[in-house]
Amino acid sequence: MNSPLLKATNVTKEYTVGDNKIQALKEVSLEISEGEFISIVGKSGSGKSTLMHILGLLDTPTSGSIILKGT
Repeated sequence: MNSPLLKATNVTKEYTVGDNKIQALKEVSLEISEGEFISIVGKSGSGKSTLMHILGLLDTPTSGSIILKGT
């Protein structure tokens, strides 16, 4: 079996606003194989855009890992 094209493991993203910490993502894990189509759906404010920015390598997670093509 081939390794996934993209693998996210326990991805968490926190933002600090003043004295408050906002947790946009909490331990999200997923695997996407080559040629696979996926949808990311959810209500407003659920972290969809934050997840897409991290998966697209435009932002870094507070914790967790992203492996793209084995790297």
